[in-house]
Amino acid sequence: MKRIVVATSVCLFLTAAAARAQDAVELYNRGLRSSLAYKKIAYFTKALQLNPNLAEAYEKRAIHYYFQEKLDKAIQDYTRVIELKPDSLNAYLGRGLACFKKGHGEGLIAEINRLALRYTGLGKPEDSKALERAIEDFSYVIELNPRQAAAYSYRAEAYRLLGMIDEAIRDSTTAIQLRGDQKSTAYAYATRAEIYRWLGQNELYKAYLSESVELDPYTPDYPPLHVPLMLRYSVNIASLKTVSWLGLLGIIILTFVLIFKLTLRKPEKRDEG
Repeated sequence: MKRIVVATSVCLFLTAAAARAQDAVELYNRGLRSSLAYKKIAYFTKALQLNPNLAEAYEKRAIHYYFQEKLDKAIQDYTRVIELKPDSLNAYLGRGLACFKKGHGEGLIAEINRLALRYTGLGKPEDSKALERAIEDFSYVIELNPRQAAAYSYRAEAYRLLGMIDEAIRDSTTAIQLRGDQKSTAYAYATRAEIYRWLGQNELYKAYLSESVELDPYTPDYPPLHVPLMLRYSVNIASLKTVSWLGLLGIIILTFVLIFKLTLRKPEKRDEG
């Protein structure tokens, strides 16, 4: 009798576990079908509550966390994917990018900060620990797939930000030679451009900057605020320094506008009558 009870309990447990796994997959698929990022994240989270070993849900949720600037959560999810699937190069590359973005920053606020640091000496320096962790992940990807151009490209920029110029030149050269996706190749050219700008070699700076802008007008920092997107067809490459200063001026103006807007008190609503 005891054996029958145990066998029945095990059977019920396995049946319930299978049902939870099936429900988790259904929630995961709903997340894939949803068109709203917050709903996708909600579905993936519910799926993981039912099945904490569903690596695909962690990976998809990590991607959305990344684009929402929730980088610590993205890193955590990618780490969980790696624990479940140690051979997932995409997870290592994704975690490397999240660490890189955390250390390097991205978007308007990051551009303002870097420009402030570059031109005034004021501003927050790069997060070296996050950049070092990014380099470790990119290096692992390269070790397993030496033709992964994106890993070379972003590792090159991480090296440059840490002041490791020789390594940055080496990696950016390799990324350009491998000719991976257009965005990462443009990023490698942009890294080379910034290195030569820093070294004072203006002709090489302009040449590599031109290549970067040609491949991707949205390349983040060269020049700031993506000014060449509209002007690149009406100015030659020799004018890019002027364009860069226009971008800097735009950022300064926008910064004052944001500060002024934040410090203004909201008008009080007066009672009528």
